[in-house]
Amino acid sequence: MFSCNKIERQNNISKSKTTPKTETVSKDNTDLKSIEDISRPNKSEILNPKYDANLIFGIWTNDVNGPHADFEITKKYFFVVDYDGNGEMTYLINNDSLKVFYNDFISVGIITKATKDSLSINWDNNGISNYVKWTN
Repeated sequence: MFSCNKIERQNNISKSKTTPKTETVSKDNTDLKSIEDISRPNKSEILNPKYDANLIFGIWTNDVNGPHADFEITKKYFFVVDYDGNGEMTYLINNDSLKVFYNDFISVGIITKATKDSLSINWDNNGISNYVKWTN
């Protein structure tokens, strides 16, 4: 949870108070205040990885001719490229499972392949997405 200062005016006297502010993120790549936030871990974690983490870390795209990559995975976050809002999401890798904690939903992928230049993930049981390292 983040906080910001809010200035209130009462009887022409300014006083500052801290109010909680939360970010919400939707599956449509934008922030929506109407969707309730979920509990998210404070940091990413890797437990018993089936694949070497160094093979998973990197900037990935499923369209080499596209204008940008799709996401980046680092030790600290899963970064959604071209995200309208803060694209840094915490994640959990446990064996071959990659769980990404967006603000208002969790996406679960099963990593089916990881090499130095390719990554395959079955996101939310919707079929395998094949990615290659972004080289632009």
